[in-house]
Order: sequence, then C-alpha cells, then structure tokens
Amino acid sequence: MTQTAATAKREQALQSVSAGYDVAIVGAGVNGAGIAWECALRGMRVLLVDKGDIGSGTSSWSSKMIHGGLKYLEKYDVPLVRESLREREWLLRAAPHLVRELRFLLPFYKSNAHSANILRLGMIAYDVLSFDKSVRRFELLSPEKILEREPSLNPEGLQGAAYYSDAQVNYAERMSYEISLAAERAGATVITYAKAVQLGRTGARATSLVIRDELSGTEYTAPARVVVNAAGPWIDEVWTQDDISLPRMNGGTKGTHLVLNPFPGAPHDAFYYESQADGRPMMVIPWLDRYLIGSTDLRFTGDLDMASATPDEYEYILRETNWVIPEAHLTNANVSYAFTGVRPLPFAEGDVADITRRHDIRDHAPDIPGLYTLVGGKLTTFRQVGEDFADIFCKQFGLRRKSITHKLPLPGGGEPNLGRLRVALQPSGLPQHLIDRVVDMYGTRSLDLVQFITSDKGNSEMVDEAFGLTVGEVRWAAEVENAHRLADIMCRRTMIGLENHLGRPMVDRVAAIAGTSLGWDNARIEEELADYERYLTRFVPLS
Repeated sequence: MTQTAATAKREQALQSVSAGYDVAIVGAGVNGAGIAWECALRGMRVLLVDKGDIGSGTSSWSSKMIHGGLKYLEKYDVPLVRESLREREWLLRAAPHLVRELRFLLPFYKSNAHSANILRLGMIAYDVLSFDKSVRRFELLSPEKILEREPSLNPEGLQGAAYYSDAQVNYAERMSYEISLAAERAGATVITYAKAVQLGRTGARATSLVIRDELSGTEYTAPARVVVNAAGPWIDEVWTQDDISLPRMNGGTKGTHLVLNPFPGAPHDAFYYESQADGRPMMVIPWLDRYLIGSTDLRFTGDLDMASATPDEYEYILRETNWVIPEAHLTNANVSYAFTGVRPLPFAEGDVADITRRHDIRDHAPDIPGLYTLVGGKLTTFRQVGEDFADIFCKQFGLRRKSITHKLPLPGGGEPNLGRLRVALQPSGLPQHLIDRVVDMYGTRSLDLVQFITSDKGNSEMVDEAFGLTVGEVRWAAEVENAHRLADIMCRRTMIGLENHLGRPMVDRVAAIAGTSLGWDNARIEEELADYERYLTRFVPLS
C-alpha cells in the first residue's frame, strides 16, 4: 500500500501525540467531539481519539431527534427539559442544513397510562419552558379536528391530541462530523481508529494516554494533564488494566428502530404516542421520504459493537404501529432495514424508564486524580456537556476564558436561507437533486464540495444517478473529511449506505475510488469490502 496525502496527515498526527496535551478525550461521538470543541476554543491543547470513526457509536443509532424531552417532564426533571429546549433552539440556528423543525401529533387515548388532562398540562409546561423558541406553538385539537388532519389515526378511545414542534436531524452522523471539524478548526487533534489501551499514571494521578493505531497496530503515548472517558456505553470497557478498579458506570438500554417506505395510513407529521403494551413512548417519524418507527428500551449486556434487532423487537414495534394506524397492516416484509443502538445511561437497578437522561461528570479523584468519565449525555445537549467540562478544566488550569460556542454555527451553518445556496450552485451544471442533497447535508460547505466535484472531469462522473453520488464526493470524504474505512464513506460521510439498498449496488465502485485516495492495494480493498458486508449484518431485516 502507498501513502497518500490523506494517510500521511493521519500518520503525522499520530507521530505528534508525544508532544502532550492539556485534555485527552476518549470517544468521538457527539459528546466527546463537543468537549473537544469547547476545550480547544478555551485555549486548551486537546486530543480526541476513537477506536472507530467519528460518530460511529450511539450517535449514529438514535431516533434522529433534536428535542426537549417531553417524556422527562413525567419525572419532573424540569432543568433537563429546559436545557434541552435551549440547546434545540441553538442547533436550529447553528446547523439549519441538518436540523429542522418537525411537527408532532400526540394523541390522547382513554387507554393511556397518562390521562388526557395530564398530557395537556405537560404540553403547556413544555411550551412555557421553550419560551425562546423559533418553532411554532402547540395546539390542542378535538378528536374530530385531529381525524380531519390525520384520518388514519386509530379513533378508538381518542379523546383529542396535541400538535406541537420539536426538531429532527436527518443525518446525526454528519452532525457528529461537523462538531469534530469545528474542534479541529479550533486547534484540537482528532484521530480515528486510535484505541485507548492504557491509562498512564504517575503515582495515582493520570498523566498520559496510550493509544493503539487500529490500522497498523503501533502504540503511541500521549502525555495529558487530564483524561476524559467519553466513550458512551463503552465507558466500562475502556480501562482493562488490573490496577484500575472503577465501579460499573454504564447501564445503557437498547433501542431499535425500523425503516420503512411509505405505507397505507402513513402520517403527514410525526406521531408520538403511548405503547398499549407497556405505556412507553413510541414514534412514527417521517425521515428522508421514508419512516422510522420505534423504539424499544431494553437492558442490554451483549456486544456493544454488534447490537442488532431481535424478532421480539420487530413484533413489538410493528404491533404498536399497527394499533395506532390500523390500516397499515405492517409485517416484517415491509421493513427495509433496522438499526439498533445502546443508550449511554448510568447504571441503576429497577425500571429502565426511571433511569435519568441527565449527563453526569464523574471526577475519579482522589483515587485517580486527573481522570474523568462522562456518564450519560444526549444528542441534543452535546454543546452543554462540552461547556460543563471546559468550565471544570478552566478552573483547574487557571484559564479565564468563557464559552462562546452558543454564539457560533457549526462549520456547515451560517446560512439560514438554504434556497440561496441552491441558487448559488445551479451554474455548476450538476443535477438539481444532487444540489438539493449536498446543500441539505453539507450546508455552506457544499460550495467547496461542488467546486471540488466540478474542477475535474473525473470527479464529476456519477457513481449513482438516483442518489446523485459522484466520484468527487467519494474522494472528498477520503481526502478532506478524514474517512479511513469504507463504512465511514458509505454510512457516515456520503450517507448512501443508509438508502434502502444499504449501498450494496455501488460499494465496489466506491471502494475502488477510495482505494486510490487512501492508497489501498487490491488485498486491502477486498478486506474493506468484506468488513463492510459484516458491518451490514447489523441492518439486515428479518426474513
């Protein structure tokens, strides 16, 4: 294999870690990347590493919601709801290409665990707590009015409904990447496929992080003043040394979503309703001309890297969806694929519904000074997580800089009028559906991407006409956006791997293009193709 500019950049970053850092962070999901961004902006030297790709863990497997957490009001966690609503509003401004308002219908049924009056009060409280919102206010609708709007809704026992707004991020994977890019632009060093294998200590204090390059097997030591374990549900698996004895911290629960094409009775807006079986929240969510339905909330103790849907979960989700939309008549055959993630929740006994969704910063002093663990954390509140960590470290390091992230856009943000971007790209001569897609995925960065695509005739060649994927976009993922594996390019950069076909029809072509950009020989290309097929076993629907 030959070394290309993309691989040389990564190798240089690995070789330079011995220079040392103020903060070394393990886990490049939204929260780890958010901590890196905030700390780097405050003047700290930051290293962010992950054993996989950016956002390849729980950040990729969510309901794609940027929300205030209406269900948290049931637990009277008003501060968390307010925090989430505030961060939702910031994300609508900071990343308008990725985060959009989504209207929800919350039906009130006699069979609900919560009465219609309680749900109405909850909606009023939710509206009051989002006093600074830019989204539309909620409405309370009679059964007759709601059935006019959504006639497929089950009318049995329907007492009315609330119609309200939250927000959706179609591609949480792209958002994860943009947060990491913001961290890099602020001065952080970001290295993927670099697994934390040991915590270096001087006496009891954590003083370094040993990482192993998962692509070459070489180990490197990065001196650090503090080390943060932000590995999500993997937090208990990071430190395997016998001399580090920490209590169990992760009690993550498994959540599965099913992806379907439009079906009989599919709603115009999202449905948020109570399961008939156990009263837990369920959703039917429009997503990229398809629907997400789910999810489950089950304790999980298996392989975190290969969590996937089970027949029981299929049965539960389809049964509940068929109840709320009786004409749907959904079966396994309607499911294009499923995806499953494990929520990074704190370990606790009892009902999983009672586990807090708040994030918790664990300082392991005095046993291991300098080591911190993030327990919990939500997709919506990553910026606040970063601010909380940076406040602690600024005080510890004697820095006086305040947070400014709440005033900043993400790298693809900065232009709320996406129509202007589409018009600006029309002279490129690229198909309109390609322009629309890259604007929605890359925001203002689509200007540079399109220039890259059109600067070379070979880059403008189509890999897939229907999706609008070009050779140039594949090269951009590998050469500009720090993608180092085939799955990175397919499922977390170009996003073609989340189409119903999971990218299989064009994966050979993508692998060949990526191989040129990343210096892969034929053996490595075959290895990447085999690894991608293994990765897809997490999505394959039940027969």
